[in-house]
Amino acid sequence: MAYDLEEQESLAQIKAWWDKWGTLVLSIVTIVCLCSAGYQGWRWWKMKEANDAAVLYAQMVQSENTKQVDRVQAIAKRLQDDYAPTVYAGMGAMLAARSAEANGNVAEAVKVLTDLVNSDRYPEIEAIASVRLAGLLMDQGKYDLALSTLDKIKDTKGQLVLINDRKGDIYMAMGDTAKAKASWEDALRNADPSNPLVNIIEVKLNSLPKKA
Repeated sequence: MAYDLEEQESLAQIKAWWDKWGTLVLSIVTIVCLCSAGYQGWRWWKMKEANDAAVLYAQMVQSENTKQVDRVQAIAKRLQDDYAPTVYAGMGAMLAARSAEANGNVAEAVKVLTDLVNSDRYPEIEAIASVRLAGLLMDQGKYDLALSTLDKIKDTKGQLVLINDRKGDIYMAMGDTAKAKASWEDALRNADPSNPLVNIIEVKLNSLPKKA
């Protein structure tokens, strides 16, 4: 096919440009394609990881319901070893702690919850885990440690009722009815009327000595 002079000049310019920049362009396109493929692969892997962890957690719940204590702890360990980035690992730790407490191993429950809270890996359940840990520490008479555990909670949004209710319990166990009353009143101020804790907190307040 014959080209006129203008077309030949254009082709020569294109060839010259491609000779100079072609390798770079191909490299950029290749990197973009690899990044895209890598991102899609990462998404697929994260989804698979979450699904596998969810299946394990479901097995853990079933084992807890059927009182298979050793299996509960074994699955909790596997979740931490193989699926630690997923929230199911954090939920598994909480279930393992509850199972340990129910079977009289309070020290193990405290250890599991302490590790969970200190990991900063599961902000979704930090407040609940901290409240449960504070309750166990309160039962052991470690009131200051229980209170400091609650004070260290980073995200209290939506959990102030639960946190202040537990603080009231701790102050009451310490014999400080004034602070217990103040904490429970703070809990009610932050509570939605439909919150099931409302009635319980009101019962606690009504049971206080009138001078509190």
